Amino acid sequence: MEYSLEKKAAKKKTNLISKTISDLKQYKEFIFYNSKYELKVQVANTLLGYVWWLLDPLFHMLVYTIMVTFIFNGRMEGFAVFVFCALLPWKWYTSTIMNSANCVKAKLGILNQTYIPKFVLPLTQIIVNFTKFIFGLIILFPMIFIFDLKLSFHFFEIIIVIFVNALFLYGCSLLIAHYGVFFKDIKNVLTHVVRLWFYLSPGLYSLDQVPESVRFLWWLNPNTTLFESYRNVIMFESPPLYLPLAILGIISLGLIYLGLSKLNKYDKAYLKMS
Repeated sequence: MEYSLEKKAAKKKTNLISKTISDLKQYKEFIFYNSKYELKVQVANTLLGYVWWLLDPLFHMLVYTIMVTFIFNGRMEGFAVFVFCALLPWKWYTSTIMNSANCVKAKLGILNQTYIPKFVLPLTQIIVNFTKFIFGLIILFPMIFIFDLKLSFHFFEIIIVIFVNALFLYGCSLLIAHYGVFFKDIKNVLTHVVRLWFYLSPGLYSLDQVPESVRFLWWLNPNTTLFESYRNVIMFESPPLYLPLAILGIISLGLIYLGLSKLNKYDKAYLKMS
């Protein structure tokens, strides 16, 4: 009996993965053009256009640097870069998560007329906001020059950090996209949760400033692994935190599978919510 249930579960898992891969191949052009359209719409709604994608993370970094350095008397060499290494992926986080909360619900009218795999909608948000993330990285190089930081070959390992970052973010986005259809206030709740999450992450302070007795709690926060890994490869000429990244990658794959399962299971139920 147990063998039969395990076999059934394995078959279900295989079917979900094969269906996802098949849909991904079939709708790859939709993903590309929808992402392109979203980017154009966002640029059209701003006066500075693409330039704003450079200025936005820069302004955030300046605000937090002034606040910590001059108001709270915080002192750290290259503190602006230290903050920027956390703010840049965090902007990718917040924009994607907040947009994913509405990405299925906002398109229910279209989804009632034509079939679109729901998982491609949060994937579009990942791609759109990753494009902004890449623009933000451009700011990083003059900052490294200004603060006389040295880049090593470890900098190229940022690709691994970004990949794990994207996996975790996609797993979260899939689940948020699902629950966003059923809970009207999810975006309001997420606004406060995301803000609290950032302050409980080592974005504006280093782990050394966290009391050693409770520091292990910070390692339960995925942002700790990501922020510290970004800083290692960008600022400290060191490799990223491979073991925590591997653990986070495995957790992320679990979240992605859970999110895909939810979206697949409730595919028809979403249409009744319009």
